[in-house]
Amino acid sequence: MRMNGTTKSSIASHLAESNVGATTIRAFGQEDGFFSKHLKLIDANACQYFHSSSVDEWLVQRLEILCAIVLSSSALAMTLLPLGPSASGFIGMALSYGLSLNVFLLFAVQSHCSAANFIVSVERLEQYMHIPDEAKTIAESRRPADNWPATGKVEITNLKISPDAPLVLRGISCVIEGGHKVGIVGRTGSGKTTLIGFVSSGGAYGWGNYN
Repeated sequence: MRMNGTTKSSIASHLAESNVGATTIRAFGQEDGFFSKHLKLIDANACQYFHSSSVDEWLVQRLEILCAIVLSSSALAMTLLPLGPSASGFIGMALSYGLSLNVFLLFAVQSHCSAANFIVSVERLEQYMHIPDEAKTIAESRRPADNWPATGKVEITNLKISPDAPLVLRGISCVIEGGHKVGIVGRTGSGKTTLIGFVSSGGAYGWGNYN
């Protein structure tokens, strides 16, 4: 169940990415490559069903052999023990019920395996229950004054931001005067979006002074 979910999510992700980037894929002539990769992902997912069915058949065969051994041993023991002629009816009833032993045993094993497979959903729910909460929109320690903003001036001093990774912004300091339009320019990954998000959130995260 877990491997099936993993391989199926790969198919969904690849299909969504291909749908979004269809124009780019056609522009570079990579239709065959993406189609081949999609077929490989489908084959990987289908292999899980094949192996699961093979294991089920293997299990059924072993359980049938086990039940046949138990039933044969029971029948042999009943014939060798001196139970008397009056016990023949009980012996026949025991053997008739023993013939259905494999059905109940197979049902019990398959039910246990199904419960173990579907318990993955409960594990995911338990993980989601313990996901840390996101930061509040307004931090109580940085709540602005009631008359804010008195002016449009923004002051940032020694700003450092590290969202669970190495520092993205390292000691940024700047002053934006009120009524001015400011553009942020930099290479990819330099922290432009992080700085804009910090200003838009009112300084709800990061280290440094924001006024």
